[in-house]
Amino acid sequence: MIFRDAELKDRDFILKANKEINVLSGLNDSTFESRIDKDLFEDKICKLVIAEIDGKIAGMILYSYIYWANCGKGIYLSQAYIKSEFRGQGVFKALLNELEKNEKDCNFITDLVGIENDMMKNTLNRIGFGTSDLITYYKMVNKE
Repeated sequence: MIFRDAELKDRDFILKANKEINVLSGLNDSTFESRIDKDLFEDKICKLVIAEIDGKIAGMILYSYIYWANCGKGIYLSQAYIKSEFRGQGVFKALLNELEKNEKDCNFITDLVGIENDMMKNTLNRIGFGTSDLITYYKMVNKE
């Protein structure tokens, strides 16, 4: 398995994965498709690591940095996706290990999971993520 940063040629795969994740999470309000080029490839406000096996894309992790007063600098895991034919082969765990290896100045990894996304919740529980009793609130900023 090799790991690499996303490239423009990966755009279709990333957007397809984003749509599948949103369906699993019960979300239908993503604007990622309209922002991917600027956010990921131009301004680089987020990062995306691709895992490849035998020259084929197996999965990805999309993330950015976050700061939490209680823990310091961390990683916000925005999306994780493993192609169905590679699931159960340790790809997600390998991506996380690669992320931890490359982001040594981060103290934690956090993830928001859609309440309906049982696949991701089960995966995170199985590989040692814990839950908190914090409730997530968010407000979209009006740009007009």
